[in-house]
Amino acid sequence: MHDDVTLPLEEGQRASAEAAPARDRWGSFRLIERVGFGGFGEVYRAWDPNLEREVALKLLLPGADGAKQSEEDYQSMLREARALASVRHTNIVSVYGIDRHDGRVGFWMDFVKGRTLSGLLGSQGAFGYREAALIGLDVARALSAVHRAGLLHRDIKAENVMREEGGRILLMDLGLSSMKHGQTNSSGTPAYMAPELWQGRSATVESDIYAVGVLLYFLVTGEHPVRLGGLSAKEAAEAMAKRRPLMDLRPDLPESFLRTVGRAMEIDPAKRFQSAGQMAAALAECLGTSAPAEAGVAAQPGRRKSRAILWPAAAVLVGVLGLAAAKTPRVRSWLHLAPAPVAEGISATANDQYLQAQELLKRSYKDANVAQAIAIFQKLVNDDPSFALAEAGLGTAYFTKCRNTRDGDDLDKAKAATDKALAMDKDLAPALATRARMEAMGGHPDLALADAKSALDKEPRSPEAYAALADAYNALGKQAEAIDAIQKAIDLAPENSMWPLRLGGYYMAQGKLPEAAAQWQSAANLDPQNTFALYDLGAVNMRQNRLADARGNFQDVLKLVPDAASYLQLGSVYLLQGKYSDAIDMDRKAIELDGSNREAWANLGSAYAWSGDKHEEAVEAYQKAILIGEKSRSLSPDDPLLLADLADYYASISNPQESLPLARKSLALAPEDPTVLYIAGDAYEALGQRAKAIPLIARAVAHGFRVNEFERSPELASLRSDPNFAAALKKAKEDLAVDNAKKMN
Repeated sequence: MHDDVTLPLEEGQRASAEAAPARDRWGSFRLIERVGFGGFGEVYRAWDPNLEREVALKLLLPGADGAKQSEEDYQSMLREARALASVRHTNIVSVYGIDRHDGRVGFWMDFVKGRTLSGLLGSQGAFGYREAALIGLDVARALSAVHRAGLLHRDIKAENVMREEGGRILLMDLGLSSMKHGQTNSSGTPAYMAPELWQGRSATVESDIYAVGVLLYFLVTGEHPVRLGGLSAKEAAEAMAKRRPLMDLRPDLPESFLRTVGRAMEIDPAKRFQSAGQMAAALAECLGTSAPAEAGVAAQPGRRKSRAILWPAAAVLVGVLGLAAAKTPRVRSWLHLAPAPVAEGISATANDQYLQAQELLKRSYKDANVAQAIAIFQKLVNDDPSFALAEAGLGTAYFTKCRNTRDGDDLDKAKAATDKALAMDKDLAPALATRARMEAMGGHPDLALADAKSALDKEPRSPEAYAALADAYNALGKQAEAIDAIQKAIDLAPENSMWPLRLGGYYMAQGKLPEAAAQWQSAANLDPQNTFALYDLGAVNMRQNRLADARGNFQDVLKLVPDAASYLQLGSVYLLQGKYSDAIDMDRKAIELDGSNREAWANLGSAYAWSGDKHEEAVEAYQKAILIGEKSRSLSPDDPLLLADLADYYASISNPQESLPLARKSLALAPEDPTVLYIAGDAYEALGQRAKAIPLIARAVAHGFRVNEFERSPELASLRSDPNFAAALKKAKEDLAVDNAKKMN
């Protein structure tokens, strides 16, 4: 029998007086109070100074006479910590680390306040069947995650399941967990052990399922099916054969619940549920809902999905998340487009309004759509402050707006709404996914990855959760994993134009221009009004020297919305085509819409300069760009791209005193950035310092950067024909090939 203290511990539980507590510190951890003690170890509420939060710290007890723990002890606890760390699920406590200090081994995890099911049953009596079934559903889902990780729990019991203060059910103490194969040790709690374990057979998935059946039996009766402590294997087998059926003790229970518990507790393992996912589905049937199929297991035809695999393909711009599912089926399923039943307390009108807001976020390329979605979600939460899903939707909508506008106030509102939704329901997958995307954007990719995986645990068929996972992987620099994740979102919601839009962005970041163009064309085909897709398609066509196609793309955008950025890009296309008068017209229209856009003024200056007969107009435009750029530099003095741009603007008006220091600083800050290399090189050439310009521009062109501009700029015609440039370009390409070969190896 495994009688060690479980984690987390019941609030108020105090250590036994049989062992003296540790000192007030263990390594860098400050020990606040000892909250549990057992024959194997002790548990402390501790303060982690690195993460600045409370944790539960589990320490092995010292050996006899205070002896230090052996390497075997350390490896044993390391296995336990790894078992916990390998399983990520909302109903399983997260472990953070393991270490050894002062001769004692310990690991730390979430400190969670709550009560074990055994404690609850002792204080309130037997559970009702619905409450027991809901608990069993969460335990079965957590157990499914354990099994998918290649582990077995091997000690499921009421003392190892906790209800957190907020209501979340936690499966604890994976101390007996081990790989599925090769286990012959029958350790466990006798009352919960399957018959085959008493015969010396190996633990299996089915023996874990048997223990869940016993747990449910215990919750609704307050008794175990049979007392097995101290019995021999033969006596245990006889006792199990004579156990009282659950129906004798609780004839009032629904037949579906009785059948589910009976099947889980079959003497023959082959007659039990063959997976925790199957048992979860049966428990969901008892509750009048249905459970998501396990990963890799097809759902039964015609069966409704529950706990809301209900994420219509909602939303987003590259990096903006759409909405989704609820803890209860309040919205239309993206798998079955027929309306789902409205949950208790949520009216049909509120349900329809929620769906309307989701549909608006699917077209978040229009600012008006995002604003209208925010207004709808805000009305829903004003009307019903307990509507957690609407609160999550509000957070997602504000995050969408933030990604469009880069407004910090919108981000704060997104965080506040998302946190409020999670305070109401910690397992709300849409809110978890939105938080993951905010964490990825904020430079916390590890936290983002954990939240995205938690969202997928709750909604394994959610395209939005996969999109959040893609953001997390992208923030971690794992482009292949990011592409795989967003491809799953596309597979799950092929009608949503926002997912190929995102995939195109990932390909573009890798320099895979044809692949990026194909995805953006796909997005535009799905939604011809998706201005983000049309704009990005125009940009990549420019890079590929498909100028006529790019011009058409930007013109299509402008037919839908008068957009300064699109006028600016169209002006660049005309400039590259040598249509200087048209380029000037487009740049002026961009300035009419956004007079504070320094790039618009700079492009206007280039159009005047390239035309060859408007020098004064060019100088005036560059001076406007300088005024705007200098204001930005006062806020961001070390932005290398801004510094390079300013260096080029000053060079264009023949001001080397201002230009050269800025060029040198930009190169010092970003010596390998091809954008900075090209712009700084252009500045040096404009100031007559070709020897410095040639290697910089050669390296940029070797990387494929601004090739169209370089080949067409009349201001660089002399440099292009310089034999020294040809030699520098050849060397730069050779150096790049060597570097790429080293990376491949």
